[in-house]
Amino acid sequence: GVDIFFVISGYLISNIIVSELNENKFSLLNFYNRRIRRILPALFSTLALSIPFSYILLTPKAISEYARSLLSSVFFYSNYYFENLDFYNSEPTKLMPLLHTWSLAIEEQFYLIFPLLCIVLFKLNKNFFFIFLTLIAFSSVMLNSTTSGVIKFYEIQFRAWELILGSIVMILRDSIKIRHIEKLGIFFIFFSILYFDDSTLSINSIEPKLIACIGVALVLLSKNNLSIEKLSDFKFIYWVGLSSYSLYLLHQPIFSYVRIANIKYSFLSDAY
Repeated sequence: GVDIFFVISGYLISNIIVSELNENKFSLLNFYNRRIRRILPALFSTLALSIPFSYILLTPKAISEYARSLLSSVFFYSNYYFENLDFYNSEPTKLMPLLHTWSLAIEEQFYLIFPLLCIVLFKLNKNFFFIFLTLIAFSSVMLNSTTSGVIKFYEIQFRAWELILGSIVMILRDSIKIRHIEKLGIFFIFFSILYFDDSTLSINSIEPKLIACIGVALVLLSKNNLSIEKLSDFKFIYWVGLSSYSLYLLHQPIFSYVRIANIKYSFLSDAY
């Protein structure tokens, strides 16, 4: 799910940046201001809401880990915090309320770096913009293929190709006219979800990510997305789309606190 989201995020953000650069209207200050207003209020509200529950439910050791993860979430380096956490001696990951913020940290790091990269590339030669992005994405894929360990999961250089893939699709979309290719893309997405299990994903293999992300790219490239767009006519789907960021922020704290409370009070036999 995170891999799929990264491609979509890269597509949407690059569409904003590149279109404004082409019109000579792009402003770093305005871009960062929009990102701050979109991301920080909901994030800080979630973090503030999690504090009393952590105080009530967590053990002293778990509170110490939670406090450090809280700080890393505020300053968007939680991917590095969790990467370097000694999970052997720490609380189980299912009981960490802010574990999910590692992906938000990567996204924010991308938002800080990518606009600056776009400005530099446009000033150098915007005709080679696509080539530069392709080289960056290829280099990131090669890093994944030649590196092992948990670092591949948490650090932005190993996730950059997913975000850049969205940018590449955004550039290609107007020049590629392939109808109904979204059907193949949907197949790739669901194949990756249904075929690969935890044992495959646990070794951070790039193949499942490639298949899922290529599927998303094909859906975005399609010129016949009416069937997909019609999904938004369903109120529930529309509500999920509008609430997706809030749902993302809240899901891990809710699940972890329920599990912790169940361990302490045993009100759900299978919550953990």
